[in-house]
Amino acid sequence: MFWRWTTRYRWGSKMALKAAIAGLSAFQKVGLALSAASAVGQIQAGRARARAYETQAKAAELQGRRQALKYQQDGIQVLRNTRRNISTVTARAAAGGIAPYSGTPRSLQLYAQSTGTEEFYLTRENAQLAEVTGDINRQQFESAASQARRQGFMNAVGALGQAAFTVGSIGTTPTSATTASGLSQTASYSYNVQPPGQLSIYNPGF
Repeated sequence: MFWRWTTRYRWGSKMALKAAIAGLSAFQKVGLALSAASAVGQIQAGRARARAYETQAKAAELQGRRQALKYQQDGIQVLRNTRRNISTVTARAAAGGIAPYSGTPRSLQLYAQSTGTEEFYLTRENAQLAEVTGDINRQQFESAASQARRQGFMNAVGALGQAAFTVGSIGTTPTSATTASGLSQTASYSYNVQPPGQLSIYNPGF
């Protein structure tokens, strides 16, 4: 029973639509066709912009990961340099006949260890910050992609609404809201999505 009612409803809607279109003038039909094509173009343009933003979102995430990896490599190099400095101090002290683990040699070793540790933790924090920055940029571009889709849809709805109002005003008596040719002067609204700005972090340059 439900299937029959649905089929009849769809058939009735199609017949009503055909009757409405048949009652339009040639000029009105051309206007509707152009408006429909414009609406489809608006939706497709919104989808294209959304795909572009999604591509930039992936690129931003990958860039954050690459920067994080670079900082991790810098941290490894800092540890190697620290170890090399401590070994150099120890070797020179022993070669000069000085106790390598006391006095001035020990102070130099502790200083090298302290500065190396600070640099290592700095590179680790920069790596974490790079990942967070990449994730934030990705979210911004994904949000822009969603807005671009909505923009295309809203522009399409606006184009169809303006077309319906214009077609309905064709053939009526011109008023203050219509021109002498019978075409309604309506405002055209467009929603623009601004590309998000990417975040960056300070690179100390090891």
